[in-house]
This record gives sequence, structure tokens and C-alpha cells, in this order.
Amino acid sequence: MGEIKVGTKYVTGEGQRVEWFPADLDLLESCQVEYETLPGWLEDISGCRSWQELPANARRYVERIEELVGVPVRWIGVGPGRDALITK
Repeated sequence: MGEIKVGTKYVTGEGQRVEWFPADLDLLESCQVEYETLPGWLEDISGCRSWQELPANARRYVERIEELVGVPVRWIGVGPGRDALITK
């Protein structure tokens, strides 16, 4: 992935910013998503089993998600298997 777009806020038709996912369906329908573009990575992460093994941009992506949601990320899935999990 060359870049990753992360939805960070919603903007109503009147230009008002909504910081959280709109619970009102009419409001949601009138909103446009505002995105933040983050650098991606091209490396295969399916073999990674520790935080340090992830590419730098993957770690930055997880850290940015933590900042946006205000909650630490504890587990990172890197593939379909049960063992394809990183504990941060």
C-alpha cells in the first residue's frame, strides 16, 4: 500500500465539523468524510510476530489510530491464522 486514508471527521452540508460518527442517519447522509493520508508500506507483515518487526510506517499507522481514538491498541492482526497476532 502506497498510502492509507483514515477517516478522521465528518463535515455536514453546512460546513460544520462533526468529530464523532453521526448517530442520526439523516445527518450521516448529509456528511462528507474528511480523510488524513498516512504513508503505507509494501513489506509483507504476515510473518511479523512482534511490534519491532513491523515496518516503521505500520507502527506509525497504529500509533496514529491510538491518538485518534484515545485508546491504546493491544493486539494487531497480521494474517488469517490464530497465531498471526502481535501483542503490543
